[in-house]
Amino acid sequence: MEERERLLAACVRYFKERKSFDALFAKLCEKYRSLGRFGGAVTLSGLEAEDWQQLGGFLQKDLSGRRNCTISASALEKALQNSRFSCLTWEEILQAYFGRELTTGKETKSRETRQRERYFSDILEQTAEGSCREWLQRTLQGHREEGHQLLMKHYREDADGLRRVLRQVLDAAIRLPFLTVTAGEAGERPGPIGVSESFSGRREKVLLAVFAAQQTGDPHFFDTGTLGEQLLCAFLRSVLPQAPRGRLYGAEEKAALFFAAGLLKDDLSNHVLTYGISGCTVDGSIHEGMEGFRIRREPLVLTLRTIGSLSGVTAQGSKRVYIVENPAVFSVLVNEWPEETLLCGNGQIRLATLVLLDLFDTDTIFWYAGDFDPEGLQIAQRLKQRYQDRLHLWNYQSRYYEASRSQVAISDQSLKKLDRIDIPELQEIKEALLREKSAAYQEAMLDVYLTEKP
Repeated sequence: MEERERLLAACVRYFKERKSFDALFAKLCEKYRSLGRFGGAVTLSGLEAEDWQQLGGFLQKDLSGRRNCTISASALEKALQNSRFSCLTWEEILQAYFGRELTTGKETKSRETRQRERYFSDILEQTAEGSCREWLQRTLQGHREEGHQLLMKHYREDADGLRRVLRQVLDAAIRLPFLTVTAGEAGERPGPIGVSESFSGRREKVLLAVFAAQQTGDPHFFDTGTLGEQLLCAFLRSVLPQAPRGRLYGAEEKAALFFAAGLLKDDLSNHVLTYGISGCTVDGSIHEGMEGFRIRREPLVLTLRTIGSLSGVTAQGSKRVYIVENPAVFSVLVNEWPEETLLCGNGQIRLATLVLLDLFDTDTIFWYAGDFDPEGLQIAQRLKQRYQDRLHLWNYQSRYYEASRSQVAISDQSLKKLDRIDIPELQEIKEALLREKSAAYQEAMLDVYLTEKP
């Protein structure tokens, strides 16, 4: 045995002194992994003249002037048998050369699978019973579960980093405001964003940065784009089956998702301009501040913080709410229609607007009017898709567009947004925009709104 070991050491030393064998042996190991045995053939290329000479000397073959060469396992076996190392096998030579056992692809995959299973099993064992543990189990078992590929990707790239972040997310998730509600506190009435009260939990919302700092020590732990945010979103979409899905986009969807979980990404700058709205607080009393503005017939800016404290809102007068895109139009309509209820998205529909609209009872009808440009049609389509028959598009006809069309040209990049406008109610305006390539703004349609009030 000692003699064989000395011979194997001499063999390894021989090959390591000739650097041309590095590339050959590396390819032989790859071939072994794929075949599960020593066999087949490998191709070498790009070697220097000295390297070809060394290989040719061992193979007893003239390789001078070659750019590439295919070397078969049988040729290597023959060369080994004709050498002083004939009692050795290529398997033991390669193992000694690289200092590790040869493994097949199947064996490697099996070992990696066992390591991954132990890794996540350890995390599961440290996670308390409940929705967090159940979510992680579902995610790991289901390849189509949201979060599965995210976990696998970060496991491959940085297993230690993933363990740390995942543990913090799981520890934080069990302390989310919507999970702290008791069965007695939860009601059956649908809450904001279509999430039932049993999921939205207590009405007191927590700022996301504050929650992150309290639970992880880092106020930026759940910032946009972080692994913490991505994992928390995957968890929330799983445990909030009625949360917004497919109706909102990007940052807006995330903000709505966090709101449903009792977290506020931005509670003050996220607001909506209102007029003529009464609000009811969680304890059933009238919101005195809102009522004061309504009685005084003054517009009121409602922040997401205030809206999040309400259990419901009502329109004054008839059960209808007029929603416009631009503040100037809102201001004129407030003066002309003091008995009506109006909202203004101020050029966009923020989460605050959607949460507020969700608080009206289902008998309330919405009338929406916006600019006739690609961005305005996108807003109109999103609202129509969200509220369906409860929302009517106000004067979306080509004759109003033609009468109010401006000289402001729409860029080709902006026009491409019309490709995504597909609801029937907007096709007439869409075709007019594609034809004329210029916008029509709300301010130019004021007379139409005032004379043709629905």
